[in-house]
Amino acid sequence: MLALSRRLGSTFPAAAVLAIALIVSVIGAYITYGDLTASFNRHIAADKAQRGVATLYRLTLDEETGLRGYLASGQHSFLQPYMAAAPKFSPVLLEVWQHVQASSLQQGRAPLADLRKSHSRWQQEVAAPLIADRRRADRLARERHGMYLVNRMRADFAKVDGLIEREIAQAVDDSRALLIRASASTAAFILLFGVAALIADIVRSRTQVALERERTIADTLQRAFLSGWDVLPYLRVGTAYVSATGEAAIGGDIFDVHRLDEHRSGLLVADVSGKGIDAAVETAFVKYTIRALCEDYNQAGVVMDRFNRLFSKTITDPGSFVSAFFGILDDRDMLLTYASAGHASAYLLRDRKVEQLPVTGPVIGLSPDNSFGINRVRMQPDDILVLATDGLSEARNPEGKMLEDAGAMEWIAGGPREPQALADELVRRLSAFGGGSITDDLALLVIKMIGVTAREPLPQLA
Repeated sequence: MLALSRRLGSTFPAAAVLAIALIVSVIGAYITYGDLTASFNRHIAADKAQRGVATLYRLTLDEETGLRGYLASGQHSFLQPYMAAAPKFSPVLLEVWQHVQASSLQQGRAPLADLRKSHSRWQQEVAAPLIADRRRADRLARERHGMYLVNRMRADFAKVDGLIEREIAQAVDDSRALLIRASASTAAFILLFGVAALIADIVRSRTQVALERERTIADTLQRAFLSGWDVLPYLRVGTAYVSATGEAAIGGDIFDVHRLDEHRSGLLVADVSGKGIDAAVETAFVKYTIRALCEDYNQAGVVMDRFNRLFSKTITDPGSFVSAFFGILDDRDMLLTYASAGHASAYLLRDRKVEQLPVTGPVIGLSPDNSFGINRVRMQPDDILVLATDGLSEARNPEGKMLEDAGAMEWIAGGPREPQALADELVRRLSAFGGGSITDDLALLVIKMIGVTAREPLPQLA
């Protein structure tokens, strides 16, 4: 009995210490989980605010681009992006305001309020009067006033975006610090409390996976702003967009497939000089201007001529230029008529042979008097047209060797025969060629002609 009593006496303190330590570990893990959840929620709110700010910025770009196009040409069709974007601004701004409050970004209230005020003044004092009468006597003064308001809005965007970036960085740092502290506590008790350490590790791992999943969703939503295309029964379309930097949705590369009528579609790939805000403004101008010009002109060369004049008159930076490939494809005779403004990365795959489509004119923006010839290509069923920006042919490997057009054509000839699979394969090869990194942005548009028997009926135009 005495021996049993001693054994129990020595076991009880050990069990009590183990139980107390286990409770402390569980409480510590619970507190850590709560802190991580709060940091995670801050991160989510800041991510949503950032996506909302990106949407607001794109809406203002559409409004400004539409107004500039209308003032330069006098055609009301240029106002389409303005009319589509104007009613969306206030609801999106309200959502951003709510997300800013949820993420405790109190400093973001002042620039958001100033943004709302400047945008309202721009609509009332600049856009509305000039849309009503583009030839009014005080047009130049209102345009200067509009530029002042636009610059003020851009400053507000930059300030809010900077605050959000700091909030995201702080949330990530807090999460990392919490995870390090949890790991240290787990390491200290791991010999005695394996179960508690395992629970803490599971909680931490799940939190990390959730954070990474939210980041992936945010990046995917940002990339969704890049472009879109119309679905056509006689075409299969594959696309890819790869950014050389971590910044999503702001750049100078663009692709577009636009249905012109029952039988014709417009194909566009363009590369605008520059990066960041200015390139984004010009990219929106390129897309919507060419779409608007297609409403009045049905020849690719004429569209490119008119666009070159508008670009030269509208874009104020003398160093800005655009390389662009614009083609009109008619499924009745399978004829592609295109104009290429200094855009050499256009390739036609037929059977196992690849040919490079010749350039028909200089890059856009050199001179308003430049003209652009056209070239015609009779397409055949299963032909594949690969349109890329110079991020493909001008890619370099770690030794500095450039891929060039010959290398790109070799990749295309040996790639899959489905457009999206071919686009994905080109991106994979490009990444491997660059040693896992890409030095320039890349936009890819891969088009495959479909035989008549494989087509689906085309819905009637409204």
